[in-house]
Amino acid sequence: MRFSDSNLTTDEKTETTITLLIYLILLIGIVLIVIKNSEKCWLLFFISSLLVTSVTIRRAILYDSTRYLYLGKINIILDLIMVFTINYFDQSSFSYIFYLVLIIDVSLTYSTIFTGGVTLIGYIIHGFERYLYFQPPNFSFLVSQLLVDFMIFLGCFIMMTFIRYQIQQKEHLRQVTIQLGIKTKELEKTYQKLKETSMELEDITALRERNRIAREIHDTVGHTLTTVLLGLEAGERLIAIDPGLAASKVKLAKSQIRKGLKDIRTSVETLNSGNNMLDFISTIKSLILETMLHSDVHIRYQIDELPKLTSEEEKALYRALQEGITNGIRHGKSTAFVFNLTRTKEWIEFLLQDNGVGTKKLIPGFGLTTMEERVKGLGGIFSIYSKPGEGCLIRISIPLQEGPKLCQLTS
Repeated sequence: MRFSDSNLTTDEKTETTITLLIYLILLIGIVLIVIKNSEKCWLLFFISSLLVTSVTIRRAILYDSTRYLYLGKINIILDLIMVFTINYFDQSSFSYIFYLVLIIDVSLTYSTIFTGGVTLIGYIIHGFERYLYFQPPNFSFLVSQLLVDFMIFLGCFIMMTFIRYQIQQKEHLRQVTIQLGIKTKELEKTYQKLKETSMELEDITALRERNRIAREIHDTVGHTLTTVLLGLEAGERLIAIDPGLAASKVKLAKSQIRKGLKDIRTSVETLNSGNNMLDFISTIKSLILETMLHSDVHIRYQIDELPKLTSEEEKALYRALQEGITNGIRHGKSTAFVFNLTRTKEWIEFLLQDNGVGTKKLIPGFGLTTMEERVKGLGGIFSIYSKPGEGCLIRISIPLQEGPKLCQLTS
């Protein structure tokens, strides 16, 4: 599921819990209204089934791509209409809990403002339904019901806002923990690389050394300068509006420059070490989190548990992700990415999709050419797809065993 509008990320355990809660509420609501409305049970069951199907489509398909998020909003409007219809025929009033399902779903996917709008619209629609069944002169009873409904809707909205905040705090703490772990491992890796460099320098030709230096500097400097440029541009736009925030952006850019200089020195000093990565998955996640921290982009990612990879495989995948994100931001004007690193029976599958402007004719530069050569050297499959208005999709397959040596470039 993607959280583009809110820049919110959740782990798989949290997302599964939320999904189970939504379907549990839907199931309880359907059972209650069917039992309490025996004459119209089949009609209500049919409409409720359509609602469940709509929620499933939205969570399973529409939330997984930035291109479909606007369709999710349209889908929510249709759900409000279906809930209104169910409430109209439901004499027991149990079906109002379907409004709460929509509030829970929307609150963890879209912005707080949009969630508040859905909450208010749901309350107004439900209040109108109360009015339709209003029996004079019990006006005071109607008002009391509306007040209770208001407290329930408001309470649900506040609760989900609090949960959303807790998820953000948990994600922040996780990022800090990862950063501390990565820094320690970087020191260990640097020490190990310095030892290995002195043993391998004599085995590398001057031409190969020059090419590797060019690749490392391109990968490191390109990604660093792209994130720094975005931070400085954001700071420049905010100078007149919010000087404090602008200064914060500039401070982040300066820290990224310092890190970039350190990475360049490390890359130049350790080119001949084989570039072994300690805790490869943590290094990948660190790249993603640092990019989101220093750039106004959102990256939705899923990384499976992987087998032990060689240093060349780890390096190829890491640099492919780094180059893909850099190109997406710099050339594609992308603001969101979907990244999947999964394992099948015979392959490691790498997929990176962005929401950039795309291009009709893809002309690979130094970075893409280097990426292609690394994948081809591992016997993998490499492909790029891009169309105007549809962003760019990079797909890499690296065999776990001996596989076909095929490389393709498609636009």
